[in-house]
Amino acid sequence: MLRICSPIIPGQTEQGGRSFLTIDPRRKQVTVHDPAASGYITSSNRRAAVAAPKMFAFDGVFSPDDSLSEVCSGSLSEILQSVIGGADGCLFSYGHSKLGKSFTMIGKDHSPQTLGVIPCAISWLFKLISEQKESTGARFSVRVSAVEVSGTQENLKDLLFDVGGGGEGPPSNAVYLREDPICGTQLENQSELRAPTADRAAFYFDAALAATSKNAEEDGRSSHLLFTLHVYQYRIEKANRAGLPGGISRLHLIDLGSTAKSKDPSNASLSLSALGNVIMALLNGQRHLPHR
Repeated sequence: MLRICSPIIPGQTEQGGRSFLTIDPRRKQVTVHDPAASGYITSSNRRAAVAAPKMFAFDGVFSPDDSLSEVCSGSLSEILQSVIGGADGCLFSYGHSKLGKSFTMIGKDHSPQTLGVIPCAISWLFKLISEQKESTGARFSVRVSAVEVSGTQENLKDLLFDVGGGGEGPPSNAVYLREDPICGTQLENQSELRAPTADRAAFYFDAALAATSKNAEEDGRSSHLLFTLHVYQYRIEKANRAGLPGGISRLHLIDLGSTAKSKDPSNASLSLSALGNVIMALLNGQRHLPHR
């Protein structure tokens, strides 16, 4: 899905020029026009041949006029249903800095209309669980984990280590990656705290945000937040009634660092093309991803 944050949209003008971006929410398409045909380049510098418009299709397109609640509803509905049905789900945000990327995921608690994707996911997931319990008699248990990946060394930090009473256990940076020959790379040793209610899960989310790194802006650009809701569903065996499939499903909600360029070439953020290669590798079932 794509959320447009640029103020240059159809119906608006900037410096007398026309928009180079056309949004069609109904068809879920975005058309990018050659700036030479949009009035941003003078006739003396305009190329002899103007490039044809390029059209891109998405699962959903949100314009700057769409509210945050509309973005949350459009992006979460199908994923939450899949998680309740026993499948894993993942939603992440990525883009350039200072365009509201993290605000989209986190939001503000001023009103229900300003809640971000993660708070909405927590609230709506527990509502669906309650409905599922009432209609099927299934038993659920939800646990929460939160991990931060930060810095040029991509350090892993368990954001719920302290709130989970881990002060007497191993250090908070004991989270690590393990290579599994069957399942691939696995994140190990992070705290997984039981959340019997949506309020408790929201409390853990606030605690995770409070535990994130508060270093220089450059470090913030290369910091990634992984918040996961682990949904355990228990098999119910009743006479003359088929049992519900037991097991675990996970909802991963990820706020990835921005594409902002670093002054240090060795500290380059993950590019859009590199991220696309990783996603395609995951979709194709590759065990080894084309990125460290």
